Amino acid sequence: MALTPAAGGCGDPPTSSGPSRSPRQVNTEVEWDGFDPQAYVRHNYADLRPDDRELLRRTRDFFAAAKLADARCVDVGSGANLYPALTLLPFAHAIDLCEWSMSNVRWLRTQVDGYDKLWDPYWQVCVEHPAYAALPDPRRRLAQVGRVCRTSVFDLPAHTWDAGTMFFVACSISADRAEAEHAVARFLRALCPGAPFAVAVMLGSAGYRVGPRSFPAVALHRAEVVAGIAAGADDVTVHEERPRPPLRDGYLSMLLATGRTRG
Repeated sequence: MALTPAAGGCGDPPTSSGPSRSPRQVNTEVEWDGFDPQAYVRHNYADLRPDDRELLRRTRDFFAAAKLADARCVDVGSGANLYPALTLLPFAHAIDLCEWSMSNVRWLRTQVDGYDKLWDPYWQVCVEHPAYAALPDPRRRLAQVGRVCRTSVFDLPAHTWDAGTMFFVACSISADRAEAEHAVARFLRALCPGAPFAVAVMLGSAGYRVGPRSFPAVALHRAEVVAGIAAGADDVTVHEERPRPPLRDGYLSMLLATGRTRG
């Protein structure tokens, strides 16, 4: 989920910035290379929670119905979460996993080469749909089509990908509301007109910890998230999950929005 302003090419030095600076902690002030992907995975994904299962199921069904084939796909702010990329796997000839934190980039590269068994239950949710069950070896397929890019949501090239996902990014890359709004807009702009997409955010988030480190967040509200997405998309569908028990302290719910970018 760590995405700091950088050039559009993988590994290039920073050349641009997001929205104007605010008194709150902004993305460039965060030490993203200190993000611990192993700790993040252990806390968030070691067990498949009912809320993630529901978001995964709905995203699976959405992409299966989107009539995608041989698509160039993107997962923005992949961080230490593989399940958004898995929802794109049967329909992609390429999946770009875009991430900034070097610790997350290294983790992603090991997972693309052959992901850990803890992701098997997530794939089992996917294969409940025939479009996914037809793919016999998801590990091999991800190794074939996955590419990890050290790049930024703020500098994604326009109208490049045929489908995309961005899970728990806009809410979790800074404490600046303008940056959250800008991240959503840049993600949608990176997709081709009419491209199907799925975006997930934590609502009401007050920040989060990964191991001993604290990271900033924005306490987004449902109405503003939906309005921001609807500004650049059509056929938007929204689902909200209020988990019991919560994943952690300091948030209200998870929101999933699916739709197609405006032509």
